[in-house]
Amino acid sequence: MSELETKPANNTIAGKKRNPYTVWFVILAFIAPVALAYVIFFFVDVKSFVNHGEILNPIVHISSFELKNDNGEIIPEKELTYKWRLISFVAKDCNQQCEKRLFDTRQIHTSLAKRQHRLLRMFVHLEPAGDALSQLISETHPDVIQVNGNANIIVKALGNNIRDDAGISNNETYVMDPRGNVMMRFTQDQPSKEFLHDLKKLLKASQIG
Repeated sequence: MSELETKPANNTIAGKKRNPYTVWFVILAFIAPVALAYVIFFFVDVKSFVNHGEILNPIVHISSFELKNDNGEIIPEKELTYKWRLISFVAKDCNQQCEKRLFDTRQIHTSLAKRQHRLLRMFVHLEPAGDALSQLISETHPDVIQVNGNANIIVKALGNNIRDDAGISNNETYVMDPRGNVMMRFTQDQPSKEFLHDLKKLLKASQIG
């Protein structure tokens, strides 16, 4: 055997051992924060983070509501997600309790302070708004997103979450996460401070949106 055949190749790069775990460390550095938020939100007992709002069972995706714009077109899912949302269902008119609850959502949103940019308010019109409601929204809720929905479709989508004492016609407020999951409900009788308390805990527990 010749000397050339027995001498190892003078290649410093090839001679170094490649660490097979480096690529996985890089990947984990990017996906770990997202994965952790997902696990906390969907698999950890949510009741440990909230004390007052009702967790929907099952959770319902916003796309099943088949919400429409003013042209009668179904709104694409990507336009309804990406932020947390407070969803209020309104009829043609808005009585005193209705006005109070809509006002509550506005104050709660403001009270989130530096976190309020993560949350949007949305009114779902179950029928065309009357003059008084249109004026109310224009004067006191100008920044609210307004969409249209069919009560029968929405009730069907919510399924067992609809009860005699809780549905979409008694000034309930629903919470939707940035992925489009409608996952929590507050009734009109729940104090605003409890509502705000739970929202702050949700936003703190999950960094999505």
